[in-house]
Amino acid sequence: MRTIDILRPTTIEKVVDESSNIRSFYFRDELSLTSEPGQFVMVWLPRVGEFPMSLSLPRSGLASIGVKAMGVGSKLLYECKTDAKLGIRGPYGTPFDLNRSRKSRRIVLLAGGGTGLVPILVLSRAFDSSKSTRGIVVVSARTRSEVPFLRNFAKYHAKKDVYVTTDDGSLGQKGLGHEKVRELVESHSIDEIFSCGPERMMAQIYEIAKRNHIPVQFSLERIMKCGMGICGSCTIGDKVLCRDGAVLNEKDLSEVRGEFGHYTRAKTGTLLPC
Repeated sequence: MRTIDILRPTTIEKVVDESSNIRSFYFRDELSLTSEPGQFVMVWLPRVGEFPMSLSLPRSGLASIGVKAMGVGSKLLYECKTDAKLGIRGPYGTPFDLNRSRKSRRIVLLAGGGTGLVPILVLSRAFDSSKSTRGIVVVSARTRSEVPFLRNFAKYHAKKDVYVTTDDGSLGQKGLGHEKVRELVESHSIDEIFSCGPERMMAQIYEIAKRNHIPVQFSLERIMKCGMGICGSCTIGDKVLCRDGAVLNEKDLSEVRGEFGHYTRAKTGTLLPC
């Protein structure tokens, strides 16, 4: 058994409200600190079980995950306080490829919504260290109170390169994230698009990128039970996301286009409309 596959006990040491519905949980775990942008861990809660969570930015030697109350596990984790016990496995998954076409990558567009902004934030920090690449960010949410991480994004990008969209127009531009992506693609020479968030949003961005011949890397979400490619519960097409993803590029996405943006899967594996 690999070291990353062994469940490691830890304790929540800090909880930070990032928005009205997203919290960051900080804990000690050396292996999580070695993760690359886009990777995730399997989080175990006593008497609940395991579920995947994207790794976020570390702070003062502590690893972190960003949590939104959605499923049974994440709802219970969201309510956890400091000193609560966790188990961690990982990091797992294929990270974003930061070296692909690095020499010709002058402007990249990073688009995220909801907890999909967690890996986008980690990616933002990675591009901040690249002097040759300019990163433009689209942060999407339903309303002002649900917009997370704006101060963090401001550390890594110029103010003019951080765009906010809200469904109700309470902050930034009124509209949907993919609509702002379309505007930016039309007004800038974008060399690559990275995205994580609601799948219907990413499917729209994929079509925009395809029409404009722009390569992409998207981080997808499915129910994951093992995180090691054994159970097959996180399949999309012939891809097992915990092993082949969760980051897929434009070639991968074209191969699963019949499901991507159209269907997800129940715990039983049954296809459900997105």
